[in-house]
Amino acid sequence: MTRLILAATFLLLSFTAYSQTIVLKGTVLSGNEPIPYVNIGIKKKGIGTSATIDGRFTLTLQNTSLTDALTFSAVGFNELALPVKTIVDSRLTEFMLTEKTTNLREVVVNSKVPKIKKFGTTSRNPLIHGTSQARDPNDISELAKLINLNDKPSDILSATLYLRSYKIDSATMRINFYENVDGLPGQRIIEKSIIKRLPLKQGWVTINLEDYNITVDKDFFIGFEYLPDPNHKEPYLFTFGGAFGGNHFMRKVSLGEWKKGYGARQAAYVTVRQ
Repeated sequence: MTRLILAATFLLLSFTAYSQTIVLKGTVLSGNEPIPYVNIGIKKKGIGTSATIDGRFTLTLQNTSLTDALTFSAVGFNELALPVKTIVDSRLTEFMLTEKTTNLREVVVNSKVPKIKKFGTTSRNPLIHGTSQARDPNDISELAKLINLNDKPSDILSATLYLRSYKIDSATMRINFYENVDGLPGQRIIEKSIIKRLPLKQGWVTINLEDYNITVDKDFFIGFEYLPDPNHKEPYLFTFGGAFGGNHFMRKVSLGEWKKGYGARQAAYVTVRQ
């Protein structure tokens, strides 16, 4: 197994006695290369940030966070969690993540001619619009859609969602796949970094996923994670299309807990081969 070194070089680790805060600034690296968009945060506390495309991050914590653990999470790597107090006291500058091992899937030969199907919300004219606005403009926000596959092995060909903005032309998003745990997104099931720049002016947007060779054999959540842009800090930059009825799932901070909303569902679907 290939071992990659994830180093976070903190440019500043400081206590401010008067403001009672800890400011962490650094760069997340693999060897000598920066890792973009790493999720960094304290789980179950709603505290986090996202590294930039250059691997840089800034995170301000209250002194009460000294008893918590800071977690680094990147696609394709095992998570690393370290006590905040240890990081500050030891002035650690290097953090190692081990690459995740992926078990090869069993190949099933089916004599039937496969069919192309769509699963999700395919209504062509969304009746409602909503946003998954991050609490911090430097952090991610994410909406997830539950996809029911009728327990059939499926090759994921594409994902389609409705996006609209009157402020910016495009946004960078990461496409994530999560297991379904009691009706909420759980652990990531596809360890592939799928980051796309998506247009925001045309409404329905289709993301071709055939080159990623993704096969899923049970119900799952597909997540659309907005990755912050340092050039756009204002709120409500764009909206997701939706439809009345059903549920939607969101989180507004890196490594934050998922929340379930009622009365509306995201206008999004996947196209699969079964």
